[in-house]
Amino acid sequence: MMKSSLIFLLISIALAYEVGVCHGGELRKDFYKDTCPQAEDIVRSIIWQNVANNATLPAKFLRMHFHDCFVRGCDASILLDSTPNNTAEKAAIPNLSLGVLGFDVIDEFKFPIWEVLTGRRDGLISRASEALSNIPSPFFNFTLLKQSFANKSLTVHDLVVLSGGHTIGVGHCNLFSNRLYNFTGKGDEDPSLNSTYASFLKTQCRSLADNTTTVPMDPLTPLSFDNNYFKILVLNEGLFQSDAALLTDKDSSNIVDELLDPDNFFNEFAQSIMRMGSIGVLTGSAGEIRKNYAILIILSLLVFGAVTVCSADGLRATSGLRQNFYRTSCPQAELLASRITRNRAQSNSALSAKLLRMHFHDCFVRGCDASILLDSVGDTQTEKDTIPNQSLSGYDVIDEIKTELEKVCPGVVSCADILALAARDAVSFQFNRPLWVVLTGRRDGNVSLASDIDANIPSPFSDFNTLLQLFSNKGLDVHDLVVLSGGHTIGVAHCATFSKRLYNFNGTDGSDPSLDPKYAEFLKTQCPNPFDPATTVEMDPQSLLKFDTSYFNILLQNKGLFQSDAALLQNEQSARIVRQLTIPNAFFAKFAIAMKKMGAIEVLTGDAGQIRKNCHVVNP
Repeated sequence: MMKSSLIFLLISIALAYEVGVCHGGELRKDFYKDTCPQAEDIVRSIIWQNVANNATLPAKFLRMHFHDCFVRGCDASILLDSTPNNTAEKAAIPNLSLGVLGFDVIDEFKFPIWEVLTGRRDGLISRASEALSNIPSPFFNFTLLKQSFANKSLTVHDLVVLSGGHTIGVGHCNLFSNRLYNFTGKGDEDPSLNSTYASFLKTQCRSLADNTTTVPMDPLTPLSFDNNYFKILVLNEGLFQSDAALLTDKDSSNIVDELLDPDNFFNEFAQSIMRMGSIGVLTGSAGEIRKNYAILIILSLLVFGAVTVCSADGLRATSGLRQNFYRTSCPQAELLASRITRNRAQSNSALSAKLLRMHFHDCFVRGCDASILLDSVGDTQTEKDTIPNQSLSGYDVIDEIKTELEKVCPGVVSCADILALAARDAVSFQFNRPLWVVLTGRRDGNVSLASDIDANIPSPFSDFNTLLQLFSNKGLDVHDLVVLSGGHTIGVAHCATFSKRLYNFNGTDGSDPSLDPKYAEFLKTQCPNPFDPATTVEMDPQSLLKFDTSYFNILLQNKGLFQSDAALLQNEQSARIVRQLTIPNAFFAKFAIAMKKMGAIEVLTGDAGQIRKNCHVVNP
């Protein structure tokens, strides 16, 4: 698994050099190509071996590299031990926790080896006092952070991008507990910290005196190098004051928004860490080449390799799904599926809601195995013919994609993956970019039973406890429940799914009191009593065809169409999440995460299931 990971950052940096981007004096690509050509293979082997046994290493090496470069430049002074006459950097307070960060891995290299941004030499001086005055503090405000980076010739852009390294690793309670218990010295809480998140942190860090407990800096994916740091940041869930500070400046806040796009983050991180890796480097005859410690190039390579391994594996879900599963077996699979879906979405603006709902209904019954696509056979009624699914449409799009893929890659791409990809691409069409990553590798199920529907598919009449239990049964939490309900921002609903709220609600003569009276009167004009079973009404009357946060706005106005919508306001935690998701960036970020989780429900991988030749029937 490790050996299949691409060294993304290394490639990015190599490309940067190819186009002429070069900083740091005499540093250049392949500096040791002739003197030590085996360097990269040796380093990569050790990276993979150690990261395979310790998933926390990427964060540790990244922090070590950062702390080294900000003191006397990238000269490996962080690796020097203290002497009787001098306290070295590693013994300074900000670096005390580096003692367990993986110096043992670096010590595996007992000979001079150089690779990637090469040409550095090792420094001769390491002082604890300089660590304190140069390394940015987690308590810094924006002005201090900006000055600290400017002192190293790094920009605000670099500051924000490199802060994204907080997407992996942990923070000790004493570095942020003042935000929980004594922010201004009056026993108060930092008002810029999300109150729900603050309550959670208090369960982990129970007092200001706790200096041993650690908390993930990114509670969503602490071991995955991704852009989730920026997603939690816009939700006011950054762990440190220095994280929250990035939102207090207009320019840096705009950069945070830009980095919500994964591609932007990875590309910019490669550039910024290259610039950081060139701070104050010693080249030529300056410094020395230490024999008993690896020079910083090894540390840099460990950072790039380990972080990239983490990034690649972080895009792999449990049960064997991964990004670009068909890269070798059918390299055009995702491009072809995307092209057909986009063409269809361009001519049918309702397609996004249809395919999103189909994907949801598929995953909630027997997992994401395309069982929703199977036709009934004889007396066996399948999922698609039950009442909740009779209104589903868009099967022809899946069929077209499958037909084209069978021509170029017969028996390779599953119907389950096609459905997951088509749902993503249809919703993403209006944005002209993918809204979430679809991990692939699903296989198709052989069973589809109508009897499975009622116990698994959430009903529009469900109360909050029922909804939460159904989601919990699938490994999803209250955040996922609220976020995925946001899919109701597109699409329509038949009168039968909500008319009980308009007439004779719970045996009374009136409407559901939790429904806005004016909206109820409007709905009665669309669905008179008795209603036409074929009549449909927009789930989001403000922006029917636009995937946005309007659903949460109308929900707070008591205009959610279903009882299941109104139920989200009946629980304090879910209501709080609803209010948070009125912020577009927060919703899009959370939706991407929730869709990735939903898309991995009970998937069939490996030798399980089959790859159907026709999505409507099981292979003979």
